This record gives sequence, structure tokens and C-alpha cells, in this order.
Amino acid sequence: MSFVMKCTIFLVLGYFTSATTPGKTLTFNHTSLGSIHFFSELFSSDEKENLESFKSSLPGGNWKYYDYEMTPADGVAWQLPLPPADFTRSPLFETINKLIPGSRDRGSTEHVDLRARILRRGDNVKVHSTCNDAESGWSFIVFLSALADKNDYGEILFFDGDLVISTVQPKQYSILLWSCRIPYQFQYPSIMTGHGQVFVQGTIYDKVDVKPRYMSHTVAPFPVFGGVTSGLNADINVRDLVVQTAYTPLKRPIYVIDGLFSDQLLHGLRDHLYLNSLYYYDDDDDKGVSDNVQWISGHRTVEFVKSEVWGVVSRALAQLTGVDTWYPYDVSANLNRAWDHTRIHKDCYDKDEYTFLLYLNPEIKPGDLAGTVWYDQTDFSHIVMSVANKFGRVALFHCEIQHSARPPQAYATWARYTFAVKVARSKYDAVRRELVQAVGLSEDGLSSLDDDEDLEMWYKKLVKEVKGDGDAMEVRLNEIQNTRAAESMKALQDAIRST
Repeated sequence: MSFVMKCTIFLVLGYFTSATTPGKTLTFNHTSLGSIHFFSELFSSDEKENLESFKSSLPGGNWKYYDYEMTPADGVAWQLPLPPADFTRSPLFETINKLIPGSRDRGSTEHVDLRARILRRGDNVKVHSTCNDAESGWSFIVFLSALADKNDYGEILFFDGDLVISTVQPKQYSILLWSCRIPYQFQYPSIMTGHGQVFVQGTIYDKVDVKPRYMSHTVAPFPVFGGVTSGLNADINVRDLVVQTAYTPLKRPIYVIDGLFSDQLLHGLRDHLYLNSLYYYDDDDDKGVSDNVQWISGHRTVEFVKSEVWGVVSRALAQLTGVDTWYPYDVSANLNRAWDHTRIHKDCYDKDEYTFLLYLNPEIKPGDLAGTVWYDQTDFSHIVMSVANKFGRVALFHCEIQHSARPPQAYATWARYTFAVKVARSKYDAVRRELVQAVGLSEDGLSSLDDDEDLEMWYKKLVKEVKGDGDAMEVRLNEIQNTRAAESMKALQDAIRST
């Protein structure tokens, strides 16, 4: 988890007054395993504003996706572990403790499990109990999202055997509290619900022999492949691996390549991305101007270019385009599920550049869909090419071609994984583009997205200093990224000292 995220959590959770008292309470008794309590109208207007600020801080690039085989036991695939040490010192934690019936000895960090979660349509939800038979405690949910429509679903069901003993309808800024051994199940949002249901869920365990549950998100350098030494044999002609080629009416190419990577490197890349990718969540309605890929995990190009994967990518680019100066400016893992809604888009505008797209689903089989479709530049009734998803297949195409990812079949419990590398014609152009995105400038660097004249002047001065030197520009980019990390650490320390 980033230092910025920790800082935001501490400030927001630490805002609430311990005097907060229940407004409306619904209690459902469960005779054998405990009780269920739902508290609404708990918070003041100021406290609700801070909960909203907390929710707004969550869609950063720190979400972890758990595929079907590794998904948490209740089936909610998207999670962001939160530091219990901050939470257990907060007045909000004190408030939740006061809501728990009876007196008990609780509250040490190692007995609290806490995470932000996103319930999405299509989640493989299952009946689950937070505690096993040897454990006891209380689970809670703080609802951060508002249901837009009465038909959005999203309720939580509680069970006694095969009977539903109570059902709770989520309400923004309310708290659901239940004995942690009671089985529950989420109803995922309806197909008409475009947004995920965001909430904080935790369990406060009694002081029994319960191991600490918090594990912070860490990302290994890109990529760690162990003993992998062979990517693409030097004597292989990439053109011999091209299985399909198509051109748009403007003569822009799409190449489909099979067998480009060695099996060892391919599986190493897939495993690395699965274990280390932290995703940025974006479910805003962008009115069709982007690809609408809601889950993207960016990776630093300065690390990627040291990898054997880049050696393969750069060789393929050089052999198929006749240019050997390509350099990446956007390296990302993209994830789509069956219920996602992707859109037609271009990867660049008014540039002669390429996108390298690698399919990374070993479980894919014919008929599972999850491919990509390329269109005529202006006539969307004319499909230039469709590429079937196949593990290790590559689509290399001109970045100006309109295209769209396709989700997998509705029966798929897995997600469509792809790895995309967008390249510019020189290192300087690539690093410059990455830098202007990092600091908030327009793509050409001529204007600030926030009308910051000082930033615009700083960039113009930088361009003069580096004189077209990609290495010098990369040094400045790394300085910016490292400085941001240091500033985030100081912000965290200041927040803790001032609370």
C-alpha cells in the first residue's frame, strides 16, 4: 500500500468523534450463533463528508484482484487491505466497539482484519462465515456507496442451514454488525448497475489464538523470472511466426504472431503479473471517449526495459517495422471480466506508433471469446480483423487503428488478462510523454491540465536543459517519482504526529 493511501486512511478514520451514537437500529436475533445489527443515521454531515473523502481516495492503483481459484471465501474478488494499527487507534473503531453488545476484551491490532472491498456484478459469491468454529468475534461493514436505484440489488443474506434468517439492504454511511460465525452471502449488483458497491469490511476477533491477518501490498521489481535466460532465439525470423496480417484502408498494419516467447518466459511473465499487479479502479462514465477498461495495472518502464520481455518485444518491433529505436512509454496489465463493457477507441492520435498486445490466459479454449476487434477508421460497420484469444498470442498493430477488447463468455469465472506495451519512436519521445502524464501536463506538454503556469514554465525549461537526450529526461522522471515517495512518507509522519 502506498504511503499516500496510509496517510488518507489515518486522517479520515481518525476524524470521527467517539460521541457518535446510533440513530436507527435494526436487530435480528440468531438463536445459536449470535445476532445481527444494522445501524443507520449514525454520522453527522461532517462525518459523512469525511467518509466520502475516504471512499474517493480508495480508487487508486492499489487494488488486488483474486481470481476464481484464489478468491476470498465469500467470492468478492477486489480487495485492498487496510492497516489495522491505524484503524484500532481511531475514534471510528471506538464507535464500532461501542455498538457491539456486551463487554469484552478486544481491540489489539493482531486481532483485527480490515479491508476495503468492491462488490461487482458477476462476482462468484458464496456462503461464508468469517470465523471458524474455534473462533469468535464480530464482523462489520461500513457502507460507502449509495445504491442508485431500487432495483440495483446488493443485499446481504444471513443463513441458518438452508434458510435465510435475515436480509439487510445496504444504505450509504450505515454500519452492519454481526456475530462472525453466522454464515452470510452477498447478492452482487444487477446487470443494469454500472458501478461497483464499495465498502469497508472487517472482523474484530476475541483474544484467542488468531494469527495476524493483515498483509500489505508489495510489488516486486519488473520482472523477477528467477533462472529464465532464454526469451527469443537470436536466429528466429519474427516474420516466420506471423500467422495473420491485415491492413486498414489507410494501409496501417495488424500482425498476429504465435510462438514469439519461450514457454518459460511466457509463464514467468504471467505469474509475475498475476502476483504483483495492483490495479487502478475506474468505473466513471466517460461517455465513450476511452476503452472503458476499468482495471489497469501500470508498470514502470524504467524497470521493464531491463527485462528479457522487452528484449523480445523490441526485436519483434524492429523486424516487422524496420525501425530499431522504439522505446516504451506505457506498460500495463489489463483485466476484463465477462460483465465488463469495453468500448472502441484508439491508442494514439496523429502519431506513427505501435501497440504490442500479448494474451495471457493459459486456460483459454476455442469458443471462450475474449479476443480483440479492429475497425475501419471511420466506418464502424466495417471490421478489419478479429483476433481469437490464445495463450502467448501477440497482436502488433498501428496505434491509430480503432479497436476494442472483448470480454469472455458469461460462464467464465476467470478474467481476460492481456499485457500491453505502447511505444514511441525514440527514448526521448517515450520518456517525455511519460513525464508529462506524471506531472499533469497535456500530451504535447504545452499546457497544464490545471492551468498551472509555473508547471508549464518548469517543463519548457526542462526541455531546453535535456536537449533531446532521453537518458537525461529519464533521470528527471525518476527524480520526480522518488521525490513523490519521500513527500508521501513525510505526510504520513506529520499526520500521525498531529493527531
